[in-house]
Amino acid sequence: MSDVLPRVKEPHLAGRWYPAHPDALAAAVRDLLAAGGPPRPGVLAILVPHAAYQYSGPTAARGFAAAGPAARARAVVLAPSHFAAFRGAAVLPMEGYRTPLGVVPIDAAAVAALAAAPLVRANPAVFLREHALEIELPLLQGLLPGCPIAPLLVGSLEPGDAEALAALLRSFVGPETLLVVSSDLVHYGRRFDYLPVPPSDAATVAGAVRRLDEGALAHIVGGDADGFRGYVEETRATICGRNPIEILLRALPPGARGEQLAYATSLDVTGDHEHTVSYAAVAFTAARA
Repeated sequence: MSDVLPRVKEPHLAGRWYPAHPDALAAAVRDLLAAGGPPRPGVLAILVPHAAYQYSGPTAARGFAAAGPAARARAVVLAPSHFAAFRGAAVLPMEGYRTPLGVVPIDAAAVAALAAAPLVRANPAVFLREHALEIELPLLQGLLPGCPIAPLLVGSLEPGDAEALAALLRSFVGPETLLVVSSDLVHYGRRFDYLPVPPSDAATVAGAVRRLDEGALAHIVGGDADGFRGYVEETRATICGRNPIEILLRALPPGARGEQLAYATSLDVTGDHEHTVSYAAVAFTAARA
């Protein structure tokens, strides 16, 4: 068996979470972005969900559309690790990530800069099954064709790790880089071991979940990293990307402004109030001079 790493990460969600045929995927992405609304000037970062397009695609597209088609040198994509356990963060030491729309180039210089930090290591294995990063790529390709990415998977964090990773990320914050944080919000139900209210009826569940999400979003939009972390610890809110979100909030420059663009839940699509996942899109813009 060869020890040489493959040069391109192959997709594993095509045909399941988004269309596998290039023409069908291109049309879906085009329609989603067209319905996503106008761009906002000065967007530095977006928070977008990462479920299958039938559930969270319209919400994610609101975030990407807000970033607009302005030329960028790269996009740094932060996503939580759902399957591999590790401390800190991992980068993907390959040349590209394929989707049915083509290969997204990986910014080798940005990846090398990230991997030089003590809490970051190059580890392709942790990307094999991960969905939270791949699901964002077709939308990014539709918005910024050919834009290179620096993929960053975030694992567990010990005290001080979020601050250290935020300091590393801060060097990328600016108009040339789009920061994309991939996270869903509250996961409700026995499957997720989270039942803040009994699953008695859809209205009760939807109201309770919305209130929990609104509390988290208030801290996110306000750029309040300490408040967000404390809120998640207090409520035990099952927000899968809580660590990437905290890192982003600590990396944003003073005066950066958050704006909630969209909110939805899987309950809206499935009608299943016993298990539901929430989605939001938030754009962060630079402080006005």
